[in-house]
Amino acid sequence: MSAALRLAGAAGLVGALLALGCEASDRGTRELTQSLSVAPPSKVSDTPRVVLDVTNAYPDPQIIGDKRGVSIVKAPAGIAHSPPDAWAIEYVREKKGITRPGLGGVCWQNRPGNQGDAPGDDLSGKGYRRISFWARGDKGGEVVEFRAGGLGNIKTRHQDSFDVSLGKVRLATSWSEHTLFLQDADLSSVITPFCVVIEAGPNPNGALVYVDDIEYSG
Repeated sequence: MSAALRLAGAAGLVGALLALGCEASDRGTRELTQSLSVAPPSKVSDTPRVVLDVTNAYPDPQIIGDKRGVSIVKAPAGIAHSPPDAWAIEYVREKKGITRPGLGGVCWQNRPGNQGDAPGDDLSGKGYRRISFWARGDKGGEVVEFRAGGLGNIKTRHQDSFDVSLGKVRLATSWSEHTLFLQDADLSSVITPFCVVIEAGPNPNGALVYVDDIEYSG
């Protein structure tokens, strides 16, 4: 066989190998593309978390109970759970030595002074399943009730359509998170979205408490 024929044969073999390699490469690329197209894409939810910030939505909290014994002010950033500020709520029994039970506190209401004469806000269908908030005591040992709803009766024109309470909570001096659950609550009429209630009995010397980050969320 001549050198030219041998060279042509070698060139043909190389070409065949290259063609097989390209075919294999193309097949691998196709298989990889198919596998990528078949594999489900990872789910990344772009749905924002639905949150209602109570103190922003209802910026005018109302004093309840022994009103002259209650004060509410903005606490400075150094105390707040989430700066720039938190709410400082203090109750000292209005009159010393009285025998009837005393209590005082603060309620955020959908309208200032609404005692059932005006309708509540319809928060149903928003997906709210809980009310979360942070709280702490000034000295520790303060006993407080956190609740929402419950305002109104058969004599009032309008009522809260729900009533939830955390019961009596004894606070420490460090911040702690608390939750009121709303899974079965009817939120079609919300007059009092959040309340802080302090009774004189378990707080004979009064109580100063801080609350922050009060949110309705899903």
